Amino acid sequence: MLLRRGVRRLIGPVGPELEQAFCDLEEAVSGLERALGDLAMGEGTPPGFDPERHLAPGLPRLRPVLVMLAARAAGAEDPEAAEVASAAELLHLAVMIHDAALGRQGGRRRRVARRLLGATASWLGGNHLTLRALELARAAPRPEILGDLLEALREIAEGHALAESLRDRDPSVLDYREYAEGHAGAIFSFCTRGGALIAGAERPVVSALGRYGRHIGVAWHALEDQWSLAAPPEELARLLARAAAAGRPMLPLIRALEVDEDLDELLDRLLAGGDPDDAARLARRVRAAGGLTAARILVAEQSMAARRALRGLPDTPHREILERIAAGLARRELLAGGARHEEH
Repeated sequence: MLLRRGVRRLIGPVGPELEQAFCDLEEAVSGLERALGDLAMGEGTPPGFDPERHLAPGLPRLRPVLVMLAARAAGAEDPEAAEVASAAELLHLAVMIHDAALGRQGGRRRRVARRLLGATASWLGGNHLTLRALELARAAPRPEILGDLLEALREIAEGHALAESLRDRDPSVLDYREYAEGHAGAIFSFCTRGGALIAGAERPVVSALGRYGRHIGVAWHALEDQWSLAAPPEELARLLARAAAAGRPMLPLIRALEVDEDLDELLDRLLAGGDPDDAARLARRVRAAGGLTAARILVAEQSMAARRALRGLPDTPHREILERIAAGLARRELLAGGARHEEH
Protein backbone atom coordinates (compact mmCIF):
# COMPACT_ATOMS: atom_id res chain seq x y z
CA MET A 1 0.00 0.00 0.00
CA LEU A 2 2.89 2.36 0.67
CA LEU A 3 3.99 2.47 -2.96
CA ARG A 4 0.44 2.84 -4.23
CA ARG A 5 -0.17 5.83 -1.93
CA GLY A 6 3.14 7.37 -2.98
CA VAL A 7 2.46 6.96 -6.70
CA ARG A 8 -1.09 8.31 -6.33
CA ARG A 9 0.18 11.44 -4.58
CA LEU A 10 3.12 11.80 -6.93
CA ILE A 11 1.47 11.57 -10.32
CA GLY A 12 -2.16 12.15 -9.42
CA PRO A 13 -4.49 10.96 -12.17
CA VAL A 14 -1.87 8.63 -13.65
CA GLY A 15 -1.77 6.58 -10.45
CA PRO A 16 -5.03 4.60 -10.76
CA GLU A 17 -4.29 3.75 -14.40
CA LEU A 18 -0.87 2.31 -13.54
CA GLU A 19 -1.62 0.89 -10.11
CA GLN A 20 -1.82 -2.73 -11.21
CA ALA A 21 1.39 -2.45 -13.21
CA PHE A 22 3.24 -1.15 -10.15
CA CYS A 23 2.04 -3.98 -7.90
CA ASP A 24 4.90 -6.28 -8.83
CA LEU A 25 7.36 -3.58 -7.77
CA GLU A 26 5.74 -2.86 -4.43
CA GLU A 27 7.63 -5.41 -2.36
CA ALA A 28 11.03 -4.24 -3.61
CA VAL A 29 10.27 -0.54 -3.07
CA SER A 30 8.72 -1.18 0.34
CA GLY A 31 11.91 -3.00 1.37
CA LEU A 32 13.96 -0.07 0.17
CA GLU A 33 11.70 2.29 2.16
CA ARG A 34 12.48 0.40 5.34
CA ALA A 35 16.23 0.36 4.66
CA LEU A 36 16.81 3.97 3.59
CA GLY A 37 17.21 5.41 7.09
CA ASP A 38 19.88 2.87 8.01
CA LEU A 39 21.64 3.30 4.66
CA ALA A 40 21.86 7.05 5.17
CA MET A 41 23.68 6.66 8.47
CA GLY A 42 26.85 4.67 9.18
CA GLU A 43 30.45 5.59 9.89
CA GLY A 44 31.17 9.29 9.54
CA THR A 45 27.62 10.47 10.15
CA PRO A 46 27.75 14.18 11.16
CA PRO A 47 26.65 14.92 14.74
CA GLY A 48 22.94 15.74 14.91
CA PHE A 49 22.25 14.59 11.35
CA ASP A 50 18.73 13.14 11.07
CA PRO A 51 17.85 11.66 7.67
CA GLU A 52 14.37 10.72 8.90
CA ARG A 53 13.41 14.36 8.35
CA HIS A 54 13.45 13.63 4.60
CA LEU A 55 13.20 9.84 4.43
CA ALA A 56 10.09 9.34 6.56
CA PRO A 57 7.75 6.55 5.39
CA GLY A 58 5.00 7.59 3.01
CA LEU A 59 7.00 9.99 0.85
CA PRO A 60 6.78 9.26 -2.88
CA ARG A 61 9.68 7.26 -4.34
CA LEU A 62 9.51 7.75 -8.10
CA ARG A 63 13.29 7.43 -8.53
CA PRO A 64 13.53 3.81 -7.30
CA VAL A 65 10.47 2.93 -9.38
CA LEU A 66 12.18 4.35 -12.48
CA VAL A 67 15.31 2.29 -11.78
CA MET A 68 13.27 -0.90 -11.64
CA LEU A 69 11.05 -0.07 -14.61
CA ALA A 70 14.08 0.81 -16.75
CA ALA A 71 15.82 -2.43 -15.81
CA ARG A 72 12.79 -4.47 -16.81
CA ALA A 73 12.18 -2.47 -19.97
CA ALA A 74 15.82 -3.21 -20.88
CA GLY A 75 15.26 -6.95 -20.50
CA ALA A 76 16.00 -7.85 -16.86
CA GLU A 77 13.40 -10.25 -15.46
CA ASP A 78 14.50 -10.02 -11.81
CA PRO A 79 16.90 -7.06 -11.56
CA GLU A 80 19.29 -6.62 -8.64
CA ALA A 81 18.33 -2.98 -8.29
CA ALA A 82 18.55 -2.30 -4.54
CA GLU A 83 21.95 -0.56 -4.57
CA VAL A 84 21.17 1.65 -7.56
CA ALA A 85 17.68 2.54 -6.32
CA SER A 86 19.04 3.41 -2.88
CA ALA A 87 21.95 5.39 -4.32
CA ALA A 88 19.51 7.41 -6.46
CA GLU A 89 17.33 8.28 -3.47
CA LEU A 90 20.30 9.24 -1.28
CA LEU A 91 21.76 11.33 -4.13
CA HIS A 92 18.45 13.18 -4.38
CA LEU A 93 18.54 13.92 -0.66
CA ALA A 94 22.19 15.03 -0.81
CA VAL A 95 21.36 17.48 -3.60
CA MET A 96 18.44 18.90 -1.60
CA ILE A 97 20.70 19.56 1.38
CA HIS A 98 23.52 20.99 -0.72
CA ASP A 99 21.07 23.27 -2.53
CA ALA A 100 19.72 24.60 0.74
CA ALA A 101 23.22 25.18 2.11
CA LEU A 102 24.30 27.38 -0.81
CA GLY A 103 24.97 31.03 -0.11
CA ARG A 104 27.48 33.24 1.64
CA GLN A 105 28.21 32.49 5.28
CA GLY A 106 25.86 34.60 7.35
CA GLY A 107 23.99 35.84 4.29
CA ARG A 108 20.22 35.99 3.99
CA ARG A 109 20.00 32.91 1.79
CA ARG A 110 22.01 30.86 4.28
CA ARG A 111 19.80 32.01 7.16
CA VAL A 112 16.67 31.16 5.19
CA ALA A 113 18.07 27.71 4.38
CA ARG A 114 18.89 26.93 7.99
CA ARG A 115 15.46 28.06 9.11
CA LEU A 116 13.85 25.76 6.53
CA LEU A 117 15.96 22.64 7.05
CA GLY A 118 17.55 23.12 10.46
CA ALA A 119 20.86 21.51 11.28
CA THR A 120 20.74 19.20 8.27
CA ALA A 121 21.28 22.16 5.93
CA SER A 122 25.03 21.76 5.85
CA TRP A 123 27.64 20.76 3.34
CA LEU A 124 28.79 18.14 5.84
CA GLY A 125 25.44 16.33 5.83
CA GLY A 126 25.18 16.53 2.05
CA ASN A 127 28.72 15.26 1.57
CA HIS A 128 28.04 12.33 3.89
CA LEU A 129 25.02 11.27 1.85
CA THR A 130 26.97 11.66 -1.38
CA LEU A 131 29.65 9.33 -0.06
CA ARG A 132 27.00 6.82 0.99
CA ALA A 133 25.52 6.94 -2.53
CA LEU A 134 28.98 6.36 -4.02
CA GLU A 135 29.55 3.37 -1.73
CA LEU A 136 26.25 1.86 -2.84
CA ALA A 137 27.05 2.46 -6.51
CA ARG A 138 30.42 0.75 -6.04
CA ALA A 139 28.62 -2.28 -4.61
CA ALA A 140 26.18 -2.45 -7.55
CA PRO A 141 26.34 -5.49 -9.84
CA ARG A 142 27.74 -3.52 -12.81
CA PRO A 143 30.97 -1.48 -12.44
CA GLU A 144 29.78 1.11 -14.99
CA ILE A 145 27.16 2.34 -12.51
CA LEU A 146 29.78 4.04 -10.35
CA GLY A 147 31.01 5.98 -13.38
CA ASP A 148 27.46 7.03 -14.20
CA LEU A 149 26.94 8.31 -10.67
CA LEU A 150 30.18 10.31 -10.87
CA GLU A 151 28.98 11.84 -14.15
CA ALA A 152 25.69 12.82 -12.50
CA LEU A 153 27.63 14.42 -9.64
CA ARG A 154 29.69 16.42 -12.13
CA GLU A 155 26.50 17.78 -13.72
CA ILE A 156 25.05 18.60 -10.32
CA ALA A 157 28.23 20.46 -9.33
CA GLU A 158 27.96 22.53 -12.51
CA GLY A 159 24.36 23.30 -11.57
CA HIS A 160 25.51 24.53 -8.16
CA ALA A 161 28.08 26.76 -9.85
CA LEU A 162 25.32 28.17 -12.05
CA ALA A 163 23.15 28.84 -8.99
CA GLU A 164 26.02 30.77 -7.41
CA SER A 165 26.44 32.90 -10.54
CA LEU A 166 22.73 33.75 -10.53
CA ARG A 167 23.16 35.66 -7.27
CA ASP A 168 24.62 38.50 -9.31
CA ARG A 169 22.30 38.50 -12.33
CA ASP A 170 18.78 37.65 -13.40
CA PRO A 171 18.34 34.12 -14.80
CA SER A 172 17.37 33.51 -18.42
CA VAL A 173 15.30 30.70 -19.90
CA LEU A 174 18.55 29.05 -21.02
CA ASP A 175 19.83 29.24 -17.43
CA TYR A 176 16.64 27.55 -16.31
CA ARG A 177 17.01 24.69 -18.79
CA GLU A 178 20.64 24.17 -17.78
CA TYR A 179 19.73 24.16 -14.09
CA ALA A 180 16.82 21.74 -14.56
CA GLU A 181 18.93 19.35 -16.64
CA GLY A 182 21.73 19.46 -14.06
CA HIS A 183 19.47 18.76 -11.10
CA ALA A 184 16.34 16.64 -11.57
CA GLY A 185 17.46 15.78 -15.11
CA ALA A 186 20.81 14.39 -13.96
CA ILE A 187 19.30 12.39 -11.09
CA PHE A 188 16.46 10.90 -13.14
CA SER A 189 18.85 10.08 -15.98
CA PHE A 190 21.09 8.24 -13.52
CA CYS A 191 18.04 6.23 -12.41
CA THR A 192 17.05 5.06 -15.88
CA ARG A 193 20.60 4.56 -17.16
CA GLY A 194 21.38 2.62 -13.99
CA GLY A 195 18.39 0.38 -14.59
CA ALA A 196 19.55 -0.31 -18.14
CA LEU A 197 23.09 -1.07 -16.95
CA ILE A 198 21.75 -3.53 -14.36
CA ALA A 199 20.04 -5.35 -17.22
CA GLY A 200 23.31 -5.54 -19.18
CA ALA A 201 21.70 -3.60 -22.02
CA GLU A 202 23.56 -2.52 -25.15
CA ARG A 203 24.81 1.05 -25.32
CA PRO A 204 21.96 2.35 -27.56
CA VAL A 205 19.37 1.13 -25.03
CA VAL A 206 21.31 2.65 -22.12
CA SER A 207 21.52 5.97 -23.96
CA ALA A 208 17.83 5.92 -24.90
CA LEU A 209 16.72 5.26 -21.34
CA GLY A 210 19.12 7.94 -20.10
CA ARG A 211 17.52 10.48 -22.44
CA TYR A 212 14.09 9.39 -21.24
CA GLY A 213 15.06 9.97 -17.61
CA ARG A 214 16.55 13.39 -18.34
CA HIS A 215 13.41 14.56 -20.14
CA ILE A 216 11.21 13.24 -17.32
CA GLY A 217 13.39 15.07 -14.79
CA VAL A 218 13.14 18.41 -16.62
CA ALA A 219 9.38 17.99 -16.99
CA TRP A 220 9.05 17.18 -13.31
CA HIS A 221 11.16 20.23 -12.41
CA ALA A 222 8.82 22.48 -14.42
CA LEU A 223 5.75 20.86 -12.85
CA GLU A 224 7.11 21.63 -9.39
CA ASP A 225 7.31 25.30 -10.42
CA GLN A 226 3.68 25.25 -11.55
CA TRP A 227 2.47 23.55 -8.40
CA SER A 228 4.36 26.06 -6.26
CA LEU A 229 2.50 28.95 -7.89
CA ALA A 230 -0.81 27.12 -7.30
CA ALA A 231 -0.13 26.79 -3.56
CA PRO A 232 -2.06 28.74 -0.89
CA PRO A 233 -0.45 32.15 -0.24
CA GLU A 234 1.25 31.16 3.05
CA GLU A 235 2.76 28.04 1.48
CA LEU A 236 3.76 29.91 -1.67
CA ALA A 237 5.80 32.36 0.40
CA ARG A 238 7.62 29.43 2.01
CA LEU A 239 8.25 27.71 -1.33
CA LEU A 240 9.63 30.88 -2.89
CA ALA A 241 11.93 31.36 0.11
CA ARG A 242 13.15 27.77 -0.32
CA ALA A 243 13.84 28.38 -4.02
CA ALA A 244 15.72 31.57 -3.20
CA ALA A 245 17.75 29.73 -0.56
CA ALA A 246 18.75 27.11 -3.13
CA GLY A 247 19.45 29.64 -5.87
CA ARG A 248 16.85 27.81 -7.96
CA PRO A 249 15.49 29.77 -10.95
CA MET A 250 11.76 29.32 -11.62
CA LEU A 251 10.52 29.40 -15.21
CA PRO A 252 7.13 31.04 -14.48
CA LEU A 253 8.89 33.91 -12.71
CA ILE A 254 11.49 34.28 -15.47
CA ARG A 255 8.79 34.57 -18.13
CA ALA A 256 6.59 36.85 -16.04
CA LEU A 257 9.46 39.23 -15.28
CA GLU A 258 10.06 39.65 -19.02
CA VAL A 259 6.53 41.04 -19.33
CA ASP A 260 5.92 42.64 -15.92
CA GLU A 261 9.10 44.45 -14.84
CA ASP A 262 7.48 45.75 -11.64
CA LEU A 263 7.04 42.17 -10.47
CA ASP A 264 10.65 42.16 -9.25
CA GLU A 265 9.84 44.69 -6.52
CA LEU A 266 6.90 42.61 -5.30
CA LEU A 267 9.05 39.45 -5.26
CA ASP A 268 11.77 41.17 -3.22
CA ARG A 269 9.20 42.40 -0.72
CA LEU A 270 7.74 38.92 -0.39
CA LEU A 271 11.14 37.30 0.20
CA ALA A 272 11.95 39.95 2.78
CA GLY A 273 8.92 38.92 4.82
CA GLY A 274 5.89 40.12 2.92
CA ASP A 275 2.38 39.13 3.97
CA PRO A 276 0.16 36.47 2.32
CA ASP A 277 -1.57 39.15 0.28
CA ASP A 278 1.76 39.80 -1.45
CA ALA A 279 2.06 36.09 -2.30
CA ALA A 280 -1.47 35.96 -3.71
CA ARG A 281 -0.83 39.13 -5.72
CA LEU A 282 2.40 37.71 -7.11
CA ALA A 283 0.70 34.45 -8.18
CA ARG A 284 -2.04 36.38 -10.00
CA ARG A 285 0.45 38.56 -11.85
CA VAL A 286 2.60 35.58 -12.86
CA ARG A 287 -0.47 33.88 -14.34
CA ALA A 288 -1.56 37.06 -16.11
CA ALA A 289 1.91 37.47 -17.62
CA GLY A 290 1.91 33.95 -19.07
CA GLY A 291 4.42 32.46 -16.65
CA LEU A 292 2.46 29.24 -16.07
CA THR A 293 1.85 28.83 -19.80
CA ALA A 294 5.60 28.80 -20.43
CA ALA A 295 6.04 26.01 -17.87
CA ARG A 296 3.16 24.00 -19.34
CA ILE A 297 4.67 24.22 -22.81
CA LEU A 298 8.01 22.98 -21.50
CA VAL A 299 6.36 20.03 -19.74
CA ALA A 300 4.52 19.06 -22.93
CA GLU A 301 7.74 19.30 -24.97
CA GLN A 302 9.68 17.18 -22.49
CA SER A 303 6.88 14.62 -22.28
CA MET A 304 6.94 14.16 -26.05
CA ALA A 305 10.74 13.96 -26.11
CA ALA A 306 10.72 11.31 -23.37
CA ARG A 307 8.30 9.15 -25.35
CA ARG A 308 10.39 9.55 -28.51
CA ALA A 309 13.46 8.36 -26.61
CA LEU A 310 11.76 4.99 -26.00
CA ARG A 311 11.00 4.21 -29.65
CA GLY A 312 14.04 1.96 -30.09
CA LEU A 313 13.24 -0.24 -27.08
CA PRO A 314 11.44 -3.57 -27.37
CA ASP A 315 7.66 -3.35 -27.07
CA THR A 316 7.12 -4.62 -23.52
CA PRO A 317 4.63 -3.87 -20.70
CA HIS A 318 7.31 -2.00 -18.76
CA ARG A 319 8.18 0.21 -21.70
CA GLU A 320 4.46 0.97 -21.96
CA ILE A 321 4.41 1.99 -18.30
CA LEU A 322 7.34 4.37 -18.90
CA GLU A 323 5.48 5.86 -21.87
CA ARG A 324 2.33 6.34 -19.78
CA ILE A 325 4.28 8.09 -17.04
CA ALA A 326 5.69 10.51 -19.62
CA ALA A 327 2.27 11.11 -21.16
CA GLY A 328 0.68 11.49 -17.73
CA LEU A 329 2.94 14.36 -16.73
CA ALA A 330 1.45 16.46 -19.52
CA ARG A 331 -2.15 15.78 -18.57
CA ARG A 332 -4.43 18.71 -17.98
CA GLU A 333 -5.02 17.88 -14.30
CA LEU A 334 -1.32 18.06 -13.48
CA LEU A 335 -0.62 21.07 -15.67
CA ALA A 336 -3.37 22.95 -13.83
CA GLY A 337 -1.72 22.23 -10.50
CA GLY A 338 -4.57 20.01 -9.34
CA ALA A 339 -2.29 17.32 -7.89
CA ARG A 340 0.54 19.27 -6.36
CA HIS A 341 3.80 17.60 -5.46
CA GLU A 342 4.11 16.79 -1.76
CA GLU A 343 7.69 15.52 -1.62
CA HIS A 344 10.03 17.51 0.61
